[in-house]
Amino acid sequence: MSLKMKNHMINKKNSGFSLLEVLITMIILAVGLLSIAALQFRGLQYSTDAHMRSSYNIFAYDIMDRMRNNMGSLASYTNVGNYTVPTVWAEGTCDETLSPATAANDLICWHEQLFNHLPPGTTANITTTAQATYTQYFVTLTWQSRDGANNTITHMLADPA
Repeated sequence: MSLKMKNHMINKKNSGFSLLEVLITMIILAVGLLSIAALQFRGLQYSTDAHMRSSYNIFAYDIMDRMRNNMGSLASYTNVGNYTVPTVWAEGTCDETLSPATAANDLICWHEQLFNHLPPGTTANITTTAQATYTQYFVTLTWQSRDGANNTITHMLADPA
């Protein structure tokens, strides 16, 4: 064999990709794409959890604002005990135009909002603790997250009366 022919065969052997190189590249690319997909999925879960936590805070602040607007009847808000969001709405009708506001109507409106926006099984509770110079009202919302953990948000309103 001539030297020219040997050089041509050596060059031909070293040119291009082998099937093994292509396979390794495909595996690395697949792992990278799966990692990106998992990252996107986890980001979506965290975003949904943050949205739900914000919703629970908004609903806790809503009933506290209703209570502030009706300071003369604060004790009436604590008479309902634990409220669990049902799967079917069975309470009365909310009248947002009612003036002056009543605790019973405020609670029906709040329960309806919880029913319309939060998952069944969520519990809501308004409790009170009397101190020497003021009374504390606690609004507590408890729900179960996707991973089965119980989450609780509690907000406090103080009545200096």
